Amino acid sequence: MISAGLGLTPPAEILWRNDLYGNSVAVARFVGQTSRLDIVSELQIETFPRSEAQRRSLLETGGLIYSPLELRVLAPFIEIAADVLGPVADWVERASQSRRKSIYERLLECAARIRFEFDYRVRYEPGLQSPRETLHLHSGTCRDFAELMMAAARYLGYAARFITGYVYTANAAPGSSSPHAWAEVYIPSVGWIELDATNGLIDDGDLIPVASASGGEELTPISGSFEGAGGSSLSVGVDVVRLG
Repeated sequence: MISAGLGLTPPAEILWRNDLYGNSVAVARFVGQTSRLDIVSELQIETFPRSEAQRRSLLETGGLIYSPLELRVLAPFIEIAADVLGPVADWVERASQSRRKSIYERLLECAARIRFEFDYRVRYEPGLQSPRETLHLHSGTCRDFAELMMAAARYLGYAARFITGYVYTANAAPGSSSPHAWAEVYIPSVGWIELDATNGLIDDGDLIPVASASGGEELTPISGSFEGAGGSSLSVGVDVVRLG
């Protein structure tokens, strides 16, 4: 992170805190009445994509063994819900097993299958599809694909977490980008690796993480309530621009 700014109209008292996962959360308290709320967040960051040497080491990674300490810390990221275990196991095991594959290769295979076997669908309603629903519908949003990727990784015995953030897209029209979601998987020799099944981006400098959790339902970019008569409408615009 190089710099960060948060602007609110009308002005508010802002209290910063960290959640259970260490994510930065701004709590805003407003006084008075208004007919409009503007939230402007500006971030300037530097990303560090994984080197080719690191990628080669991932391909050579053999069996996965977590230490006792890692197992204690990673427990919330390893547990898979009983109701999705069966469908996810069936889907993962349908992949070709013609030869022995490394950890990294099996994860890449799952990410590639999500990208090419499932249809991307824009859905503005809040909430997530469960991996079971995504497998049944064969479609979903980026956040649904992240949940399925996490479930597949956990079935294979790996710790996985949900990431919310942004992705850089060259030549995108102003304001046309949107919040994005993907999965990360923990491998002891290299740490957390990014697996964006929606776009086929793997440990790529174009992915900009903002927050992480054991599941997507725990991450809401903006939440709150208001009192007043009449309806309300919401609009979101995101610009991701490469500097220099």
